[in-house]
Amino acid sequence: MVKKKKFSIIPYLFIAPTFVLVFIFSYYAMGVAFSLSFMDARVGFEYSFAGIDNYLRLFQDGTFWASFGNQAVMTVTSVFNSIFWPLLAAELLFFVRRKRIANVVKTAFVIPMLVPGIVNILTWRYLYNNDFGFNTILKSIGLGSLAHNWLNDPNTALWCIIFIGFPFVSGLYFLIFHAGINNIGMELYEAAIIDGASSFQVITRVHLPNVVPYINVVFTLSLIGSLSNFGLVAATTGGGPGNATMIPSMLMYQVAFGDSEFGYASSMGVILFVIIMIVTLLTRKIFSKKGAD
Repeated sequence: MVKKKKFSIIPYLFIAPTFVLVFIFSYYAMGVAFSLSFMDARVGFEYSFAGIDNYLRLFQDGTFWASFGNQAVMTVTSVFNSIFWPLLAAELLFFVRRKRIANVVKTAFVIPMLVPGIVNILTWRYLYNNDFGFNTILKSIGLGSLAHNWLNDPNTALWCIIFIGFPFVSGLYFLIFHAGINNIGMELYEAAIIDGASSFQVITRVHLPNVVPYINVVFTLSLIGSLSNFGLVAATTGGGPGNATMIPSMLMYQVAFGDSEFGYASSMGVILFVIIMIVTLLTRKIFSKKGAD
């Protein structure tokens, strides 16, 4: 006869503080932002109910939709770079049979994770400086005509920000794909080799179908990460020149703390949250179907 386990409240007591903190600093904050989106909430004025006026104003705001377009470009390129290059690096490393060399390569990819993100951003900002970095290199090799005011030109500023992080082999995403590939049974790889499969066929027919769950994880993480690029934009261009690199999070900050319109800024946050949720749920559904197939 199987004895029933006694109910214990101790595990719940351990998790309770974490739950309370998450509720206060996440869900409660989200609730406040949602309620403010229906208010005319400006510093120096009494808060009043505005209904859907903030949302109507938002849908007619060209600056917001321009910032959303910039965010879309940054998100698509960020997600692609976060999946393609780390996965390619992990695949190439799989075929390195010498363990010592493989360990050196893995270490080389992981070490940049120890460098604070702001240091990386400031380094690239130095490289884009008019009087240093890339312009100095171009002038030294006789290509001074190509020297450019990289971050102050509306035509190049956004792409310069996107290029920060080259060669795009994130240590974290690389490790996720590396673990996923190595979790595939070697018997599948050996069977494919015996059947005469090339390295490319091993990647496309053995590895890729089995790393779909890992691609899903990296996709979700990179999607969320790309939408948290406030620090990157703030430390490089501040959304300029003009609105060439403006993104929704930067615009929300300027509207809330520059113009003191917290209600309008909150409506931006709500719309952005809804769009992110829809995109995330759709992509998870697509990946889950592929994983099932």
